[in-house]
Amino acid sequence: MSRRRDYLTFFTNRRGRGEFRFAHDGARRLRWILPALLVAAAGGLAVWWFTKPEPAPDPSGVGVTTVPTILRPISTTTTGVAGSETMCPPAQGDADWSTFKATPSRTGCLEAPAIAGPKILWAAKVGVQGWLNNPVIVGGTVYVASAGDVQFESDAADGVYAIDLGAGTPRWFFPGSFDVNGVAANEDIVVATGDEGLIWGIDPDEGLALWTQNLGVAVFTNPLILGDVVVVGDASGTVSAFDLETGQRQWRTTVTGAIRGGAAYDGEQLYVVGEGREVAALDPAGRVLWRQTIEPRSGEAGTMRVFAAPVVAGDVLVISLVREEVFSEPGLVALDRQTGEIAWWATDAAGIKSEWGSVRSSPAVVGNVLVYGEGYSNALVAVGVDDGKTLWAAEVGPLCYPHWSSPAVVSGQVYLPRFDGALYAVDLGTQTLAWSVYLGQKDLAGAFPPDFDASFCEWQPRTGASILASPAVAANGVVVVGSLEGYLFAIGDNG
Repeated sequence: MSRRRDYLTFFTNRRGRGEFRFAHDGARRLRWILPALLVAAAGGLAVWWFTKPEPAPDPSGVGVTTVPTILRPISTTTTGVAGSETMCPPAQGDADWSTFKATPSRTGCLEAPAIAGPKILWAAKVGVQGWLNNPVIVGGTVYVASAGDVQFESDAADGVYAIDLGAGTPRWFFPGSFDVNGVAANEDIVVATGDEGLIWGIDPDEGLALWTQNLGVAVFTNPLILGDVVVVGDASGTVSAFDLETGQRQWRTTVTGAIRGGAAYDGEQLYVVGEGREVAALDPAGRVLWRQTIEPRSGEAGTMRVFAAPVVAGDVLVISLVREEVFSEPGLVALDRQTGEIAWWATDAAGIKSEWGSVRSSPAVVGNVLVYGEGYSNALVAVGVDDGKTLWAAEVGPLCYPHWSSPAVVSGQVYLPRFDGALYAVDLGTQTLAWSVYLGQKDLAGAFPPDFDASFCEWQPRTGASILASPAVAANGVVVVGSLEGYLFAIGDNG
């Protein structure tokens, strides 16, 4: 099963149902909402013009003339909610962002300096960065796979790139014969997966193949390095462990449906979920400890799938759900890590919105809170780890129906790339936008397009490229993320 279907069915539905239908419903709502907003804005502008104070420094760090009004940090102070602590969960492994979501448990939270105001440090041409082209960082090197010059086609830019973190210059390029997907790395090896059915072990210094495994079926998961093995899932639903030194398979097991996001590990148990909603807990030797199939609730039968990697959060394993329709509750479910029984289904206790879409990303964990980008909205949503109840939502940019990127949490800030092509930072203490920078067009150098407004995104950005990939954060606080335009960006602090 190829990745192609994942992207195409997200943007259209030939039966005229589901997400496509909701797009039209949303457009109808905007027809009367936007005129009302314009009238209110005109009145507010008149009052402001005659009472305006002296200009204050721009808090975005990008520049007064480059940030649209809808992206200005919200100045109203918000009282913090219980459970909004900014401490990352204890992590296994090293301090590098060496795997998707930083840690084997896929928490996406790492202690590093936060960015007060964004500045693009460099942009490296690496080819199309799709949903699985998530960079990792080890020491002073960024490793990222690429879908090449043309996604879903074979071309000379397909492969793995090693980029100097400080300068943004290439260290080496390892070619693939088709789109290359996820990577994971340590000081001794880089492991990458490809649509052509190959897994590579690559020397991190020279960029040469140490070993290659041909699984005969597409491999589009984020690899997970655990000790002396790497765990990889494939399109047949098989999860395998390969010896890091030799590439030889050590064990395998299967779940229902393609494994797309990758596996998670809590220090004792390994967790993997297939597109068909079957979740399995394994011991480090690959023995199945429990299996659980997530049964859809009323009205969801036959429409629910899982794309994202599972996330370890406290005593539960959080699973993101892809649904063909919109529903009254968020698309998250949690399983007890010891038994596999359902611990909770997410509920909108905070009354954030009436219609909730698919979740193709993996939430980040900070304190006892989950944060993730919600589709069919312009919201970063916070959910309680213990009960799955919504806590709050922060507005980030214009409404976009699609959303793919998983967030990163660093020292009280959530970094969230969005489908509109921008990277947003939300302050966890106030639950408000801290800053934003536009990465959808390299030539704009971080400035937002002149026509960036509330209707800029919807099903496709009006101009520029989307961001589907998830970010990585270096120990010095530099954020790295790629776009569909084909560039990998490094964002640091403008101070």
